[in-house]
Amino acid sequence: MTTNKAAQQILATDWGILLLMSAVLAWFWKILPPQLPWFYSLPGGEQQLISKFILAGILLGMGVVIGITRVLASWASKGDAPVETTLMAGSLLAVGLLAASFFRVIQIFAL
Repeated sequence: MTTNKAAQQILATDWGILLLMSAVLAWFWKILPPQLPWFYSLPGGEQQLISKFILAGILLGMGVVIGITRVLASWASKGDAPVETTLMAGSLLAVGLLAASFFRVIQIFAL
């Protein structure tokens, strides 16, 4: 593994955001209803809802995706720092989009 500082900082940011989301979910777990709105693009009603356990699974799955992205970025770069940084920036974008949706749902019920 190379010592690409930018890629390492992006990875640390990814994990930090994911840990923050996990902590917020754990903090508000008891006050959240069993079903949460998540799929806003679907017509209203039960089609938009997911279980809060599935939301926890989404966070766990994002952790796996971050790990896979890190391995692929390291492999694909072969020492080429811009390639590695670009791939890691993509993971940061994905985590940021997930965080925006996550915190919006938490805001609806917890704040």
